[in-house]
Amino acid sequence: MRVKLATVILGSSVLALIVLQITSPLGKGFVINATVDIKPDTLNLNMRGKWITVYIGLPEDYNLTDIDKSTILLEGLFKAEWSRIEDGTLMVKFDASSVIDYLWDQLYHMGGKRGPIELRVAGQLVDGTEFSGSDTITIMNPIEN
Repeated sequence: MRVKLATVILGSSVLALIVLQITSPLGKGFVINATVDIKPDTLNLNMRGKWITVYIGLPEDYNLTDIDKSTILLEGLFKAEWSRIEDGTLMVKFDASSVIDYLWDQLYHMGGKRGPIELRVAGQLVDGTEFSGSDTITIMNPIEN
């Protein structure tokens, strides 16, 4: 009798877990791998430009129009200032002066030498599903020998 009861309890628990997984929203714990291309590829930290531009793409199963643009962050710190869908890619612009201040600190930790740095962009779709991607750019100290 005890074995039968334990089997029923175990079977019910497994069934409950399966139902919970099937009915759980996809956005919980799932992150879409986005393609990210950051421009410029090489960034002189004395640059006078206004923008750092990021091009974001999503896998075929997702639509760029479903991105909640207010959630897009560069390095988890910088909010997107401007965005537009162009040629199947979401173009997002970040304020260059804020990002460059952050990158000066990164350059210091790299010993002041020119080098690659990976920058991450993340955000959410309107249904709460998260997306994330990164690109590597080169930062350089303009007074480096």
